Amino acid sequence: MKLLHKRTAKAVGVVLGAAVVTLTTATSSFAASSTHAYTTDDNPGGHAWLRSDGERFYVADNDSDGYRASGYLRFGGNTYRLDDANGASTPSSAGWVSKDFSIAEGASFSIRVCLRDGYSGAAQFCSSWKYGTA
Repeated sequence: MKLLHKRTAKAVGVVLGAAVVTLTTATSSFAASSTHAYTTDDNPGGHAWLRSDGERFYVADNDSDGYRASGYLRFGGNTYRLDDANGASTPSSAGWVSKDFSIAEGASFSIRVCLRDGYSGAAQFCSSWKYGTA
């Protein structure tokens, strides 16, 4: 009887082990990925990123230097701009702004971030365009 019990326990262990490997693989294949861009100043004052799950675009103004971070998102033939001018995280803000976009699954997009002195100021310290797929 003990031999049968050991074999059963071993078989159950193998099946459970395989199930854990399968779940881990499935979970990691659906893990969210993000595309990031940083301004080119010496201590990046701007950061933009797009999470591929939900297509939420974020822009962060990392420094209280009078500049605003302007993030750009391109997809579907259009370019969108999102600004964060709060000068880094404050007690009343999370330190970034964000917006949801409806980007079709598998569609290509690109993002970029720059610093501006005011809403209409010239774009400075712009990152290169970073490319991704929704």
